[in-house]
Amino acid sequence: METEQELSLGEIKKRLVSSFMSLTARQIALRAISFISLNVILAKILPVETLGIFNIATAVVTFFAFFSDVGLSASLIQKKTVVTGDDIKTVFTIQQFLVSILSLVIFIGAPFIGNFYNLDEAGIWLVRILGVSFFLSSLKVVPSVLLERQLKFQPLVTVEIVETVIFNGLLIFLVLKGMGIGSFTVAALFRGLSGTMLLYILAPAPIGFKIERAAAKQLLSFGIPYQTNNLLALLKDKLVPLVIARMVGAVGVGYITWAQALAFLPLEIMNMVIRITFPAYSRLQSDKVSLARAVEKSLFVTALLVYPALFGLGAILPSVVSYVVSAKWQPAVPAFYFFAFSTYWAVISTTFTNTLSAMGHIKTTLKLMVFWTAATWVLTPLLTIYFDFLGVAVSSFIISFTSVITIIALKRVLTIKVLNSVALPTAASTIMGVAVFFFAQNLVKDKLTLIAAIILGFILYALIIGLFAGKKVLIEIKSIRNA
Repeated sequence: METEQELSLGEIKKRLVSSFMSLTARQIALRAISFISLNVILAKILPVETLGIFNIATAVVTFFAFFSDVGLSASLIQKKTVVTGDDIKTVFTIQQFLVSILSLVIFIGAPFIGNFYNLDEAGIWLVRILGVSFFLSSLKVVPSVLLERQLKFQPLVTVEIVETVIFNGLLIFLVLKGMGIGSFTVAALFRGLSGTMLLYILAPAPIGFKIERAAAKQLLSFGIPYQTNNLLALLKDKLVPLVIARMVGAVGVGYITWAQALAFLPLEIMNMVIRITFPAYSRLQSDKVSLARAVEKSLFVTALLVYPALFGLGAILPSVVSYVVSAKWQPAVPAFYFFAFSTYWAVISTTFTNTLSAMGHIKTTLKLMVFWTAATWVLTPLLTIYFDFLGVAVSSFIISFTSVITIIALKRVLTIKVLNSVALPTAASTIMGVAVFFFAQNLVKDKLTLIAAIILGFILYALIIGLFAGKKVLIEIKSIRNA
């Protein structure tokens, strides 16, 4: 039984633009809430070690979670033909079987995990409850994938709003009540329960238990290489809390993850674009002309939004530490600037690897990820020995230069202009960042003058873009309005 209708090119474009517009403001607000909650409010209240423990526990559960999917959800999104009921039930059955086993392993193995990372009883229970939350979240995968495939993101945004408000509101309340690391445990459990129940109310999916051999074979042919790619990305990105944590301790992990959170914060904009464009690019993969134009536009929009946020944050970070967060985070500031360079390149490399995956060139992205993972696991421990936790950021900085390979890889299969999309946002952001930096260093003395520096940066960037690319931006806005 078919569960969907094919979308025309015009409908894909319409839903793509509509989804981006509806998601952007809400997702920025949600990410801002989460960021301010963890990296500003709680960073000011809690010891560095407590946030380090939370990041270690989260990384451990995330590592196990990647073995639960084998890429089947991505296969449903990328599938060229109509998704059937057998496809959905096959994915749900295989996934829930794997998730159930892994959740049990996490729950039972929590004490061993705690011993390895020197966690106390509260940290062990945090690992257990995050394992339970992982099981609850897995129940959302199939309905979420079906919505994403059809570019219907409104129910997903509603669920994320509820989850974010419940988690962060309850977390801050319990921390203020003195529950410490236990606050994360309770908040994570309530987030998992509320999000799962609400999604099935808003978008019930025709799930069931069945494995159709033909459907499983077809989906796994794309899914296994895709998930192997994701697993390598996980091993690359989670090296710090999984392995380096033994070398630098919870405090070192706290500094690293705080610096990463700041440097990678602007990428939340890119992540929203990627979330929408992967199913859209998958639908456009047979029309390379339309796909190339879509990639160029998304790269321009992403750079236009991410780069000023990144350069501006770098310009005011010393003032943020002094007047907003706490001087105890000062040792993490140098790490931010190394990570920030990686963020700059990630806008290009992630956009292009996402495009390659959507076009079905999963083996190419797999090779790239093998290379980046190997480089990370070789360089990071060595540099950590010499530079302590700062070595993690230095390693990220060095490896980011290799992102140019993604440009070469995509140009082999798609005619695309890269420089036209990133040159102006880079130049405008650089000018704005330098101006704001000197303003902050000489005139920022408190929170009020810090806000003035942020406003100055916003106005200056808008003026530069308006002067040199006003017509291009107006054309893009007009196309969005018409869509």
